[in-house]
Amino acid sequence: MMSEIKALGYLGFSVSDTEKWRDYAENVLGVAVSEADNGDLVLRIDSYAWRIKLAKADHDQLDYVGWEVSDKVALEQLKARLSEAGTAWEDGGKALADERLVKELIVFNDPDGTRCEAFFGPLQKTNKAFVSPQGFRFITGEQGLGHIVLVTQDHAAQEAFYNELLGFKVSDYINTEVVPGKPLSITFLRCNGRHHSLALAPVPIPAKVAHIMLQVDNIDDVGRAMDKAEKTGCHFSFTLGRHSNDEMLSFYTMSPSGFDVEFGWGAIEVDDDTWHVKTHDVNSAWGHKFQFPPRKKK
Repeated sequence: MMSEIKALGYLGFSVSDTEKWRDYAENVLGVAVSEADNGDLVLRIDSYAWRIKLAKADHDQLDYVGWEVSDKVALEQLKARLSEAGTAWEDGGKALADERLVKELIVFNDPDGTRCEAFFGPLQKTNKAFVSPQGFRFITGEQGLGHIVLVTQDHAAQEAFYNELLGFKVSDYINTEVVPGKPLSITFLRCNGRHHSLALAPVPIPAKVAHIMLQVDNIDDVGRAMDKAEKTGCHFSFTLGRHSNDEMLSFYTMSPSGFDVEFGWGAIEVDDDTWHVKTHDVNSAWGHKFQFPPRKKK
């Protein structure tokens, strides 16, 4: 089954500390940050008008995940697919489309209650080229924003929803202990050449998102970002390492909202004609040592 969804398009979060986020986004992640009239932060990494929005709030949470489809025909096909499966969806309407800077969108929830938005026609700002404050270039295009790892409450239902209903393809599985003494099985799913745009992890925490990933096109930029993270006092949740499945060379820092951001280079691309599902029993070929976050001072 072919998926109408072609890429991870955008992400929305509520954040409690926009100033910490601005510093982290500009100086560690190297993304362009602008401020909306209401104080929300808008993050750019390429020609898209925006990729991540950070809404000013008194809490930190994932608000929505935007999945891009190619055009109106594809969106209509997705509507029909959801309706046939008995999955409720709503037309996003003009006001929300204008807010998201897209032509049209629909809204629906996955089995764990994560708000999904499927859209087409995102605004491009080719007249105002993206310039990274750190000189980074991000891998996006047909591969989309990057990837997101959702924390699953009902793992089987989530996997069935994204794989069997939405048409994501399973790339592989990792059965491991990401955190020592905590075994789990992670499912990695793709909707384009990126090894995974989505991963599902049954981690026993209340958060909806474990991490998001940004990928650069230069290995030295990974080192530069690590240096910046170290100098600014970021907590490294996972040290530098190379993953066993997508072969990404990366490190993880804890964002000001508590979830991690993976910053990486060199991931393989999947060829659907030759790819076959595999299972791994280690998260990484080397490195990626987990480090417990510092305890909060009383």
